[in-house]
Amino acid sequence: MTMVAATPNRRPDRPVQCRQRFRSAIIAILATIVLSLVASSPAASASAVPDNKKCLEFKEDYDVRNAARDSNVLLIVHESGDKEAREHICQKLENTPDKLLADAAEKGKGAVFAYIVVKEGSESYDGEWDAGNRNFVKTTLGVKNSPSFLFVSKGMDGKSKYSNHISHYSYKGSDSLELSDVEKFIEKKVGYRVGNDVFNIIFFDSVASRFVSYGNTEEWSVDRIKQRLLALLVRLSTLFSFKEPFASIGKLYNRAFSMSFEHGMDYCEMQVEKLQKKLDSKKSSLSSDKIHEFSQKIAILKSFAEPKELTAEDDKQIFIHAALHLGLLIATLLLFIVPSDEAEANEEEKDGQEVVNAEPVVAKTVDGDDKSSKKTK
Repeated sequence: MTMVAATPNRRPDRPVQCRQRFRSAIIAILATIVLSLVASSPAASASAVPDNKKCLEFKEDYDVRNAARDSNVLLIVHESGDKEAREHICQKLENTPDKLLADAAEKGKGAVFAYIVVKEGSESYDGEWDAGNRNFVKTTLGVKNSPSFLFVSKGMDGKSKYSNHISHYSYKGSDSLELSDVEKFIEKKVGYRVGNDVFNIIFFDSVASRFVSYGNTEEWSVDRIKQRLLALLVRLSTLFSFKEPFASIGKLYNRAFSMSFEHGMDYCEMQVEKLQKKLDSKKSSLSSDKIHEFSQKIAILKSFAEPKELTAEDDKQIFIHAALHLGLLIATLLLFIVPSDEAEANEEEKDGQEVVNAEPVVAKTVDGDDKSSKKTK
């Protein structure tokens, strides 16, 4: 008689269920920490953009004339799917220092920045015909390329001719657009160069100020350990940041921390003096990119050389970021340590171990074996 075992019912034991719940809790905590870090990220913080740094949208002749009555207008005209150059210029306008705009205004220069998106004529849902603005853009403004950059001088009224007030940016050679040339055209017309490529990260400046407040310390002293932790906090904050300018600026902060450990807390102050003298003596012969490089390094080094006076709120933010990064590190390690459901299943299959219920297995007789035994008798 052949015994056939019934298929056992599998039921996860309590330890497996606990590990699954624990892993789910870790993932939830990890997601919460990441969202908190993103929300408070130094790269994400931004203040409200003043009205004089916004690009306004114009749609028709009236908008241009009304703005150019009392102010110069820097006008960008483009097709609906060709907005990259406009966004580039408008973003740089937002980053332009207020002082540059104020100085230009005192000299009677400056401009309102605006843009027009070219639209074809179309019929509305009400059956009314909208003529669009393509004819105005092409015939009146004389636009031939997309995007086009126009400077409209102030003093216009309802009867003024655009030809007496408008200046076009001319494409050089081919039809390819060189934004560096566009920025030079804008600088010549409005009296300042849009943008400010020299940045500081406010939170990192606070960390740098607390860092140098401990002074030159002995290795393995309590204050040196605090400095190491502060430097590690900035390094962790920039570890997975690839967006510019945050990534390249983060490297400058990290280097300043490293060199301060190596050469002392007065290293940054000496470097500021050295770079400033070099910049002043060779500024006329340096390219704009090199001047920017010097200026950016000096701005970061000044965070260490001229530390700001920290408030209780600054110290609170440093502590919160340190706690969040520590929690992120611990949660990530636990996530790798605790096995997943798939890993546990593979392990059980490999070991050949199965969980069965406590009910006895009922054996059944195979009919073929029973008949053969009777014939033998």
